[in-house]
Amino acid sequence: MKKNSGFTLIELMIVIAIVGILASIAIPSYRSFLERGQRADAKGALMDIAAREERFMAQNSTYTTEISAANGLGLGRTTSQEGYYNMTVAACAGGIANCYLITATATGTQAADVTCATLTYASTGAKGGTNTDCW
Repeated sequence: MKKNSGFTLIELMIVIAIVGILASIAIPSYRSFLERGQRADAKGALMDIAAREERFMAQNSTYTTEISAANGLGLGRTTSQEGYYNMTVAACAGGIANCYLITATATGTQAADVTCATLTYASTGAKGGTNTDCW
């Protein structure tokens, strides 16, 4: 008599269930890892704009809220380099002549990062945002 070889339907279903469980654990962890990694895009953009603001202050005796224009910071865009964050500059309570606040707001796929949806950097060096642990 010839013995059948191969997998039974039950064995196949057990393997599929195990793969499903592993995927349900791995995918959210991977997404969290990506979000943390993409925050570096915002941090780099915040520091770049802050350096440009200080250069602008040295030349013009005031800060500016204009990021992209040539008569402002001359960045050429209002997004971070990789495009995960929209960048804005606003005057702080002391007025734009004295201080500024740069805000990076998550956009696109990064908008799912609700824990750190915004990151901020002030001319005083204060770092903040949705959650201060994001820095």
